[in-house]
Amino acid sequence: MTDNRKSLSIQLVLFFGAIICMSAAMGVHESIFNNYLADTFNLSAPARGWLEMPRELPGFLVVVMAGVLWALPVTRLGLVGAAIFLVGTVGLAVLGSSYGAMVVMMVLASAGQHLIHPVSASIALATSDATNRGWRMGQMRATETIGLILGAGIVWFLFDKVHPQYRLGFLIAGVVGLLAGIFYGFMHIPQLHKPRPKLVLRRRFTLYYVLEFVFGARKQIFLTFGPWVLIQVYGLSASSIAGLLMTAAIIGIVFKPLAGLAIDRLGERAVMVVDGLALAVVCLGYGYALHLVLLTRSVAPGYFLADGLFSSAAFGSTVGTTARTLACGCFIADNLLFALGSARATYLSRMSHCHQEISSTLAMGVSINHIASMTIPVVAGALWAALGYEHLFAAAAVLALSISALSTLVPARGVPLIAHQPPAPEPPLEPELQPVAAESSSLAK
Repeated sequence: MTDNRKSLSIQLVLFFGAIICMSAAMGVHESIFNNYLADTFNLSAPARGWLEMPRELPGFLVVVMAGVLWALPVTRLGLVGAAIFLVGTVGLAVLGSSYGAMVVMMVLASAGQHLIHPVSASIALATSDATNRGWRMGQMRATETIGLILGAGIVWFLFDKVHPQYRLGFLIAGVVGLLAGIFYGFMHIPQLHKPRPKLVLRRRFTLYYVLEFVFGARKQIFLTFGPWVLIQVYGLSASSIAGLLMTAAIIGIVFKPLAGLAIDRLGERAVMVVDGLALAVVCLGYGYALHLVLLTRSVAPGYFLADGLFSSAAFGSTVGTTARTLACGCFIADNLLFALGSARATYLSRMSHCHQEISSTLAMGVSINHIASMTIPVVAGALWAALGYEHLFAAAAVLALSISALSTLVPARGVPLIAHQPPAPEPPLEPELQPVAAESSSLAK
């Protein structure tokens, strides 16, 4: 038992090391990318929306990439993804002044990032059992936040607000991401070192697929237009965005494990329903922060410039500062709510017969939610241009309520979801890495 625990502990150290490095790389990348686009190419909101289509294309194709690499162990997929991410980020640093080259390198970096998405969830579920899957996912999310703090901290402390060094930032992101790949390369989890199904599309996973699609729409509205509101409407710099990400990450170190514990204790249905309701409130606060402040202070309208952007000079800096603070608070809250999305992965694990099925289905889920990720930004950008960002986030609030409605269809905690065994059940886990509840609990502590 001691040897089993030691072996599992080593794999978890490597896994969490990979998570920290990749999250740090993404912390740098995401903190500077939107400002880089605004400063280098001066994109409009509709143009920014269109750019998300090629950026999210690798997410849609992740099931194809994982299928082509079906013979590789899941951990090796992490290594391949990190290497592709390195090529893309270095390309952005070297060739990023050209729009065409930027698009190509952006797609490569995105391909590496999206290939790693199902890898981390697969490993987290493979090193846990039915009693602590949510907790393990929460540990993984908390570890991600530590990496985000490191990455965003680099931007916060080292970048010049007036003349940001985007090339240096992309180079740092690529190198740190490669370190994550090295950690993945040293991992060995026997139950994940077996061939996976090239494609998994099963009727019993229908609700999971629908939830992934709706989540893809919700995710992309905030990832694309959340920072865009803060940058274009409220004038936040790259270092300010990094500061918000750092704040969310610090809070997330405590919040995300608690979110995982809530999934174990309350079940996926309750957590996802609350997630949707909370998100609806965040959407309304984000889109209407300025209106809410004006309403409470009885300030007359007329606070926009001709191009629709915010002008604090029209009514005083106090109102603008309060609205900006409220919008930033909603940005932080939304980042924290992403942790509740782990409930979808644990719900899937309750329906699956083996780890290989989970890995392939997670890849399918990433592809499905990126169908929405590719199309929603275009529609959202047009909605922003035609009606304003307020209506965009009002629509996002309706989408959030639909998440709550769909989540009520998820079976309650404790209800068995596997009605029969497959013709060829998965062999028992090898003793080397057999996770048991007692061991997992002690490791978590």
